[in-house]
Amino acid sequence: MATSSDSFQFLTPRNQVCAHAALKVAQAASMIYPVAYIGLGLSRRRPMSVSRLMRGAQVSVLGGAGVGWGLGYLRLRDQSEEAIEDRVYRLKHNRSQVRADDYSFIGAFIGMLISPAVFLNRAGIVTLCAGGASIGLGAGVWVHITKSFVEGRELKPEGMASELPVLSDNKSSEVATLPEKKEGA
Repeated sequence: MATSSDSFQFLTPRNQVCAHAALKVAQAASMIYPVAYIGLGLSRRRPMSVSRLMRGAQVSVLGGAGVGWGLGYLRLRDQSEEAIEDRVYRLKHNRSQVRADDYSFIGAFIGMLISPAVFLNRAGIVTLCAGGASIGLGAGVWVHITKSFVEGRELKPEGMASELPVLSDNKSSEVATLPEKKEGA
């Protein structure tokens, strides 16, 4: 299942964290844009266009990725290399994070394949493929959230932090889980 845990392996640790931030903001944009487009279209009683939906999805994902990379870079500019490498390690071993990324990549691929098949005469093939991938990116995260909710997993940051592996000591490579956060602490 760990398709996304090694996706940015070729980058430096700083760029891996920036790429992760770019992916997260792009995923958020792709989750929000289609819902907002349809909601605004219905509330304004304006005709909706598949072409406009797909182009907007592309712009939202590309813009989100650019903003995410910039925010990631700004956040890391004063961090030590050791702290950044620790962050990369934690990102690679966070099961919920990896699963969300996997689902979003799978959703993007499926969206890229399905949207031209369904809307072939509504927009250009490149627009349909890129827009379908953009919408699928967000759809994959929605599936992850829904599946986690159905399985009874916590979706709060505290719940996700308890899944992060940490080294028990510097000499050992055993993996231990972080202690649960106590109420009122």
